[in-house]
Amino acid sequence: MAGRCEACSAWNTSSRKPSCRASAQPPSPSRSGPHHLAGTAVTFVGLQGDTAPPPRASTGIDELDRVLGGGLVAGSAVLVGGDPGIGKSTLLLQAPRHWRGRRRVLYISGEESIDQVRLRARG
Repeated sequence: MAGRCEACSAWNTSSRKPSCRASAQPPSPSRSGPHHLAGTAVTFVGLQGDTAPPPRASTGIDELDRVLGGGLVAGSAVLVGGDPGIGKSTLLLQAPRHWRGRRRVLYISGEESIDQVRLRARG
């Protein structure tokens, strides 16, 4: 027994043998749920063709631009991960210096305090 009975919506009642009367009956057409929703047509698009790459802004750090495929794309988010102490914060706080106020930057850190980020940014 595991899961949820589609007929009566009770949990842990689904099994090879119906454990409720409702599961022995076919679901009524008026019952709502993901299996009874009207379908929506889906148009499939092939992967062949040419699409212009989005414009990219240089970070001012050649190797970072290379890893990012040529720079940052407007409106995108980049998640940088790695072992502690390898220089992620230092690298990411160096890039905005290249822009010198021409762009706004949102820096989000899940590990450092605001004081640590301020010290690195001012340094």
